[in-house]
Amino acid sequence: MKTPRFTRTLHFRMSALFLLLLGLSVGGYYWWINATVFRTYQDKEEEIWYEEKAEDELAGLAAELTPLMDDGPLLGRMIGSYAEDVERFGVEVILFDGRGFNVTSSAPDSLAMAVKRVDAVLLHDMTREEWDFSSYPLPGNIDAYENRIFHVQPIFTARTDSLEPPDAFLAASFRPLTIGIDELDADWRNLGFQAMVLILIYTAVTALIIMAWASRRIRGLSRGVAAFADGDFAQRVPDGSGDEIGALGRHFNTMAGRIEQMMAELGAKEEFQRHLVANVSHDLRTPLASLRGYVETLSLDPGTLSRAERQRYLEIITGNLDHLDKLIERTLILSRLDSGQTETRREDFPLGELADAVVSRCLPIARQQGVEIELEEGEDPQGCMVRADALQIGQALQNLLENGIKFNRTGGRVRIRIIPREEDVEIVISDDGPGIDATDLPHIFDRFYTGSKSRTRRSLEDSGYLAEPSTSNGLGLAIAQKIVSGHGGRLEVASSPGQGTEFRFALGRATEQPGIAEAGG
Repeated sequence: MKTPRFTRTLHFRMSALFLLLLGLSVGGYYWWINATVFRTYQDKEEEIWYEEKAEDELAGLAAELTPLMDDGPLLGRMIGSYAEDVERFGVEVILFDGRGFNVTSSAPDSLAMAVKRVDAVLLHDMTREEWDFSSYPLPGNIDAYENRIFHVQPIFTARTDSLEPPDAFLAASFRPLTIGIDELDADWRNLGFQAMVLILIYTAVTALIIMAWASRRIRGLSRGVAAFADGDFAQRVPDGSGDEIGALGRHFNTMAGRIEQMMAELGAKEEFQRHLVANVSHDLRTPLASLRGYVETLSLDPGTLSRAERQRYLEIITGNLDHLDKLIERTLILSRLDSGQTETRREDFPLGELADAVVSRCLPIARQQGVEIELEEGEDPQGCMVRADALQIGQALQNLLENGIKFNRTGGRVRIRIIPREEDVEIVISDDGPGIDATDLPHIFDRFYTGSKSRTRRSLEDSGYLAEPSTSNGLGLAIAQKIVSGHGGRLEVASSPGQGTEFRFALGRATEQPGIAEAGG
């Protein structure tokens, strides 16, 4: 069952806490009143006398009085003596004759004058076991003596037949309370003052408890925010409650999580920039040093170098300049892709035509390396229509194709296959190169990663493979991966040493296929 929304508010919870404290206070006050003002007995001794001893003692007193019924003074002394023993319990004892007249009393100065006679039938009824002494025999007069009687003991002088009325009755009653009007008014004033004091105390205590409860939660939230402000971005605050403070804690934790993620991303970008500067500096330093060396060599006395040597040095200088130009170009491309400055303009175009144009641009490099390029398209070129950014996909294809040419063997082959599928078109580029070690595979798409020693120029040449001098900068595959992921795809690689390498990715089909459009017309 879903909890109503208002029960999760701070207002409801504070109100509920107030009512709970009010209920506890009223309950405590009621218990205190019953335990003090309205308690039945003053102490444990009085309770034991009334509950356990009263009936037996009064029966014993009645037995002692039975043979003395004709001796009035002695009856009075015996009852008075007993009354002194039970006076602390607020008990008065009266001896009535068979007609209900007062014979003698434990307090003759008060009750003897006030109680002259009690209905003998009522006294006889009170001797029965089933009589309820908690009832009021005379409900019209609550203060009547009859209503205060708590025990009646019958006395038989010469007869033993309990079915006949007794000859006398020994009645025990509570002492009457006398309260004057002035005392009653004073009591009401005291009660009013006490009630006001209790209300003020209750209000103050309740306010302190509620504020302490709310302040404790706010302090926890404040400590978390302060720690976060001091730089502890992993700090979170309690957010388990459903009220406004809990909602504030959840919002803060969400904000803190986003800020922590942003700080991590900024740290990663800063780290990447440091690596970028270091790697670019390294990659620039090598060709620049080579350029400086060859330029200085060319600046020597012309007679010391042959025409062929000068031409070879100039070609090396040109190659290094081309490498620098490509390095700077690819660095700029990758920087634009990372910063989101490159706008992706999707359009429908035939992937086969784009792949053919890329192959044409790479043929001179392939022929120079002695590598063949094969392009395999589907039987229906129109079925290879895709929707993507043609310039970016062309850049990715060129980078993958150049990578396959660069790391290949003489007489090797690079194959480009375009495979139409039901929902997309897959592009597969494979080569006959040396393959990639398993330790290098997870890093080949990292910027400036050029692989382990197994793919260095010397090791490749020793194994019969080619690697174009000074052209590996570790950016081509990173750019291709960035472009493919920007189109919602994934650039996958499969390779093993000595078995070549295969890259594949897929592009979404065009929104409208030409053949379908013509059929629909």
